[in-house]
Amino acid sequence: MKGNLLKLLFTFVLMLCINYNGFAQADQPWKWVHPTPQGNTLRYVKTFNATTYYALGYAGTFIKTTNSGSNWFITHKVFGQQLDNQWFIYSGWFFDQNTGLACGESGKVSRTTNGGTSWDTISTGVTATLYGMHFINTTTGFMCTSTSGDILKTTNAGLNWTAISTGSSTSLYNIYAYDVNHIYATSSSANLRYTTNGGTNWLTVSTGSSSTLYDVCFKDVNTGWVCGTSTAIRVTTNGGTNWTQTSTGLPSTTFYELSYITSVNTLYASGNAIYAFKSTDNGSTWDSVQIAANQVYISTQYSLDRNGSSMVTGGAFGLINTSTNSGTNWVAHNYLGYAGTLNDVWCENMNGKVIAVGSVAPVPIIISSNGGMNWNFTASTNVTFTCYGIKMLTSNTGYVCGSTSMLAKTTNGGLNWDTTKIYPTSTTLYGIDFINTSTGWTSGSTGRIFKTTDSGANWVLQTSGVTNTLYSIDMFDANTGWFVGTTGSIRKTTDGGTTWTAQTPGTTSSLYDVQMFDANTGYLCGLSGNVRKTTNGGTDWDTVTVPYTSSLYALSFINVNTGFIAGSSGLTYRTSNGGSSWEVLNTAGSTTNGIYARGYDSAYAVASSAGVFKLHNLLVGGITWNNEIPESYRLEQNFPNPFNPVTTIKFAIPKTAKVTLKVYDILGREVDILFNDIEMNAGTVSYKYDASNLASGIYFYSLIANNNKIDTKKMVLVK
Repeated sequence: MKGNLLKLLFTFVLMLCINYNGFAQADQPWKWVHPTPQGNTLRYVKTFNATTYYALGYAGTFIKTTNSGSNWFITHKVFGQQLDNQWFIYSGWFFDQNTGLACGESGKVSRTTNGGTSWDTISTGVTATLYGMHFINTTTGFMCTSTSGDILKTTNAGLNWTAISTGSSTSLYNIYAYDVNHIYATSSSANLRYTTNGGTNWLTVSTGSSSTLYDVCFKDVNTGWVCGTSTAIRVTTNGGTNWTQTSTGLPSTTFYELSYITSVNTLYASGNAIYAFKSTDNGSTWDSVQIAANQVYISTQYSLDRNGSSMVTGGAFGLINTSTNSGTNWVAHNYLGYAGTLNDVWCENMNGKVIAVGSVAPVPIIISSNGGMNWNFTASTNVTFTCYGIKMLTSNTGYVCGSTSMLAKTTNGGLNWDTTKIYPTSTTLYGIDFINTSTGWTSGSTGRIFKTTDSGANWVLQTSGVTNTLYSIDMFDANTGWFVGTTGSIRKTTDGGTTWTAQTPGTTSSLYDVQMFDANTGYLCGLSGNVRKTTNGGTDWDTVTVPYTSSLYALSFINVNTGFIAGSSGLTYRTSNGGSSWEVLNTAGSTTNGIYARGYDSAYAVASSAGVFKLHNLLVGGITWNNEIPESYRLEQNFPNPFNPVTTIKFAIPKTAKVTLKVYDILGREVDILFNDIEMNAGTVSYKYDASNLASGIYFYSLIANNNKIDTKKMVLVK
């Protein structure tokens, strides 16, 4: 089951049934089915013409179309292969349709020369987050860092970077270079750092408010603007020495980006969910540009770009809108019908009914009748509480449980829901289970468990023996069942819940889900990578070692050997041998709260940022981890070798270590990151590496553990 998760609240505009196809999610085992074409926040957009648009965003995302949005190419591997780390991209820069850069979390920079098909990692020498990037020509550019107060400079189109100190340790949120001498960087407390001599000397000036400043741009060496929180758009006409507030007619919105388009003498400000704002008189007056008129659901717009009459905006949940007539009309390309946290999911089959439940944004239950191709966002308008768990007894009859002691029941496959408050005191209900159409249980906060024997018409409070939160309950039959919760709580009943007996799971960490296959055998999962298995009814819970120590919130097994576990940073594990080995299959989305498996290669998962993911007929996996502990570190020769284009790389680690596995070309340039300082438990790893994005040639791969290089091997790619 799932833990406490923050609700995301957004303005509701429209609830519709939507359908979107025509996108290729490169090398992704899990496919986005909501939102489409993908749901990671976009922080940088670029328009080249009326048909070609690029965008960069969270979770290493790059997305592009070359046919006005009819088809999209999507990859989530800008910063390397995704495992349990979801690296955020905050900015980027494209010189043309082939060559571009991305920067973001932990000092990461990647560069592409083939239109985003593949990306090469660039070493910057810093580990601070890189929030902003700006180039003055095709070779010279700058980035700003989050903690050191430094900026980075390149003179060879981003291949190499050198640090320039601004003399301050404050976080810098964005950077603008008018030329090689005039460079400006925004920070908190409305302060601006700037230089007029290429960084030899730096000045700090207050722009006159207490706002955090997120962007800065200049029209010429005298006229420029800053923007940030509290509608803080301010203008200077003397090169940054003095600043004044622009029109107060702007709405109370945080503005994240300013774009001055010289060709049309227009300044644009982005941040509002519905409008961009433009000014042709240096900010004295502003006109609104309604960018979200055709958007099903709206949220923050972070970035805007214009080239001639073609425009593109990007924002939260992967929102992307384009215009070909200077902003008069817009086309919405991201179809987002729900913007809250999704907590649990159920499916009838992989091409049939899917029901996902979550927070009230705008409704807590969304339904698909065709495997996620279309979604109904209107069926549960009368359900006004956050839903945490779902239990369907048949394709028609089922229950969801949630906040304020509320339950909802459907008898027609989710098209209608009847709600019931089962307890006068407000109790958050997280877990729900039924053994037949009449008898069921639900568990929640303050140790409360309720039982019904009349199909949910009446509920009786049982005595659990604990007062902490209970996240999941699983009943094998009318008498035997288990619940799990915070502080390692686990209890068993053999009399239908009249009494509950404490068991010892071997951890005091929170436990979020439990699943039993019979009266003896089952699994549980929880914080810090805790997975336990019992074969004697819970008398003993044996540790099942998984690859990483990331928190795990949900599990779903189709039998005692085959199933999935899901958790933080979009992480999912899959096993077919009872947990002796695991494949890591990341959704490339946010934290995975719920998962429902129909088979070894068939499952749905839901995430904390409105994401619904589908895994179906997977052909090539990522990694397979086995808990056989070796005597020493070992990196094996890849096989086959030569290869085209998939090969298997195996390595072994004798103890828990932070592991890095990188690929280099014959010149020693880093071309791919397969593992990036990921904490792994002891075991052996088999990685199926797909090098289809690389050219034929000789490459080297190196294993690094706890910052110590273990070994390097050569491999040959022949296409």
